[in-house]
Amino acid sequence: MKLFFISLGLLLIAACNNQQSAPAADEHKAADQHEHNLPAESLRLNNGVKWKADSSTNNNVKALQAIVEQFTSTEKTPGTYKQLGATLQSGLDKMISECRMKGPDHDALHKWLEPLIGQVKKLNETEKPEESAQQLTAITQQIQLYFQFFE
Repeated sequence: MKLFFISLGLLLIAACNNQQSAPAADEHKAADQHEHNLPAESLRLNNGVKWKADSSTNNNVKALQAIVEQFTSTEKTPGTYKQLGATLQSGLDKMISECRMKGPDHDALHKWLEPLIGQVKKLNETEKPEESAQQLTAITQQIQLYFQFFE
């Protein structure tokens, strides 16, 4: 499980920075920091104002929001929750692959994105509809947070 999160962290860092990989020792250090920062640091405004996100990121978040909104009119079954999870994961993959942000705005984006990745992963792993519904609520709330912290 830890290897998964380290790999995911490396993928996010590499995709968002759109640079070649650093030496292995640096990757492990970055992954460890990435993993440890997740619970310790929370997303905050940038000195009272929203962080700047690029148009690609904004469009991808709006697409995730539309996926969730469209799901509200769908019959809720274990199969439809699994389909939702797969669709959200595809949306996240697209967002990560298109990310070109850098600097503090990018760091803030990761503080928002990492919990969402975990929530979608849990949705994909959940077998019980009531647990899936709880994950959907968490995902919906996390997506809404984006609009409170980013413009």
